[in-house]
Amino acid sequence: MMKIGMVLSCWMDRLTEQLALYREAGFDGVEVRMTEEGQRVAGALRVDRVEEDARELAEAAAAAGIEVHSIMCSPLWRYPLTSPDESVRRMGLRIVERALAAAEVLGATAVLVVPGLVTEEVGYEEAINRARESIGELLAHAEDRGVILAVENVGNRLLLSPLEMRGFVDSFNSDYVRAYFDVGNVLLLRQGYPQDWIRILGRRIAKVHMKDYDSRTGGVTYLLQGDVNWLEVMRALREIGYDDYLTAELPPYRLFPEKMLRDTASALRLLTSAAP
Repeated sequence: MMKIGMVLSCWMDRLTEQLALYREAGFDGVEVRMTEEGQRVAGALRVDRVEEDARELAEAAAAAGIEVHSIMCSPLWRYPLTSPDESVRRMGLRIVERALAAAEVLGATAVLVVPGLVTEEVGYEEAINRARESIGELLAHAEDRGVILAVENVGNRLLLSPLEMRGFVDSFNSDYVRAYFDVGNVLLLRQGYPQDWIRILGRRIAKVHMKDYDSRTGGVTYLLQGDVNWLEVMRALREIGYDDYLTAELPPYRLFPEKMLRDTASALRLLTSAAP
């Protein structure tokens, strides 16, 4: 049975009370972010103090009665696993290794990984080869800790089609390298249709990010307010037997952020009952 979650945003001082708001809104779990060394953000995990922050978060989540089901390695945009600079790439690898350690403390089942970036300096073939090398280097750490490296489809100019993503994941021949599928990104980046990606990736999908896309504004928007064909998306997820988290990756409202939690949880519950 699919669970519903949300990427954690904190606007309160007390973490336990903040997590309780997510639980009261109806969420089963949250996804948390990694931050760079010395960057203190409530509810996030600092690279240099990751296990300390993870223990604090684990206590707060247990008190609130909510799971921490995945960790987002946000600093990989600054420290890409495909960087030609060995020191930058090593920092990226360290970030993922620290996230895997935190996941073990928290009981999270996956770490979201941006596999790298294609840039003017780093060409496509170079990037995909280096991404495969970096993920391969991390694989033993993931297997040892029993945590999935979940590669996301994002605006990185890499792994641009579901066929390519499928081939990339399959090249590792491991249950611990899978896909973190983002529904809204497919339309945002004009890479086809999410239901098609879902059917092609199939069992390789470990986690799903939920957000909508509005062609009128050209940007992402809240659930059920854009162009995503949610009935087909949910039908495709059921066809492949997906039964893990649907996690909203959306910002809170500027005013009354608690209402955004309730609205989003309600939309996700509606979708889990749609398209039998």
